Amino acid sequence: MQIRVLSPEVISQYTDYIGHDMAENIGRPYYRGLVATEGDEKRAGLVWEYKDIEREAQNRSCIEFFRSSDAEASKLILAEYREMITEYGVKSSSAVIPVKNAKEEKAALKEAGFSMRLSESDDILVSLSELSAMPLTKKYTVSEEIQPIRQITVRKFKRGIAECVERDRKGVCEDLSYLPMGWFDMDVSCCYETDDTIKGFLLFHKLPSGILSIQLMLCIDEDPGKVIPGMMRFFISACEEIYSPDQKIRLNRHNEASFHLTEYFLPRGFGIPVYAGSRKE
Repeated sequence: MQIRVLSPEVISQYTDYIGHDMAENIGRPYYRGLVATEGDEKRAGLVWEYKDIEREAQNRSCIEFFRSSDAEASKLILAEYREMITEYGVKSSSAVIPVKNAKEEKAALKEAGFSMRLSESDDILVSLSELSAMPLTKKYTVSEEIQPIRQITVRKFKRGIAECVERDRKGVCEDLSYLPMGWFDMDVSCCYETDDTIKGFLLFHKLPSGILSIQLMLCIDEDPGKVIPGMMRFFISACEEIYSPDQKIRLNRHNEASFHLTEYFLPRGFGIPVYAGSRKE
């Protein structure tokens, strides 16, 4: 059995196995991936992202994809993973895998030293029609300070992103400062600008599967209770002009602020059941 390191040069050979949405991440600065093969058969796959790399004492790794068909492949690929993250100076690892059809993967992670528990995904998948039906579509208006990012210059966009990174507000993008403006959906992503300075962002990326996935939602030096709902209202209206009511949108509750906001907007929104685990390195 061989362990192959995923890279942009070879990822096309494994896209069907790990999925197009996950394969898209290979080549981004902090994503890494491995596939265990035996002949032409793919036996296991693993993709993870390095987090908090600027803070050496908190450097960690998050396994975002794990698939395996047998115990030997699991053991080999997790051993190679450990070697790679050790070289990177990782202090802790976490893993989140969907419960469905994850018996082999859960057992392998547990054997590798991860403490596993049943949990709920931070991601919530909703349809555009569900968002359109939310009370905020009638309660909030879009102020003139909110505009699609396609209407601002790349320089201004980069200046706003640099401010976010400086304040350690990167949303779900560890590599936020590396992502080009065009990586985000230019028509439905927006910003809040006052005094020629960007004070807020609501950025979405369209995945290969067609899902619109939230990447960054924040407000700087302004009242988030007014700015963020306004940006959400803009996003929904922009989507309604472009996409069908059944368009899928992925929201994320990665921190306390986004969790409470999602609870407010979508009180009946639930993530899929997942196994979540962690391990000190």
